[in-house]
Amino acid sequence: MSFNLLLLGIATTISPLFVIAAVLMMSESEKVRTSWAAAVGWAVSIGVSCVAMVVLGGVVHDSGTGHRKHWWLGAIDLALGLVLGYLALRELRRSRSKSPKDLPKWMNRVGTMSVITAFGLGLFLPANVLAYAAGSEIVQQHFHGAEKWVAVVLYVLTGSLLEVMPVLYLTVRPKNRERLLRTWHRWLDSHWQQVLVGLFSAVSVFLMVKGVVAILRA
Repeated sequence: MSFNLLLLGIATTISPLFVIAAVLMMSESEKVRTSWAAAVGWAVSIGVSCVAMVVLGGVVHDSGTGHRKHWWLGAIDLALGLVLGYLALRELRRSRSKSPKDLPKWMNRVGTMSVITAFGLGLFLPANVLAYAAGSEIVQQHFHGAEKWVAVVLYVLTGSLLEVMPVLYLTVRPKNRERLLRTWHRWLDSHWQQVLVGLFSAVSVFLMVKGVVAILRA
């Protein structure tokens, strides 16, 4: 697993919106299984997005253009970085509005979600832009055979750590659940926008620099 792929996995797992959703699920519905369903949906979503990019890269490689240093992958990284930059700017503007701490409206329905709906939410929430970037990174590393699929699995595991570990901890430690949920909810409610802006900004710069370097080397 390359250092760049590890960074993308860490960036993927740091999603305050998912953690808030999981906390609300466990606080309001008191059904931990809905949070598990959302976490599984998250892992499936980033895995499918990453695999799609790896498969696309494999098709191009098999077509005989794989030896050209994949300048197009650099262009994809650059485009994804610009998208994240836009998202960071949009969230920054929202954070400076009159109600910067207001959660998205769909959060009001989290506490009453069924397991199936929670799984669907997990599919919807991931920053798939990062998963596509991870797939692009795997292709650029020129992994062979099973190596690229091992890299995909490692990325999904890394990118799901903060989605699974808190739910797992609260599952095995139910006595501490109510106190921890209050603490987490209070902190996330106050800082989720700052986390999103910082995360998107940092990854945006990383991907744009990475993309420009790849294009110049091609």
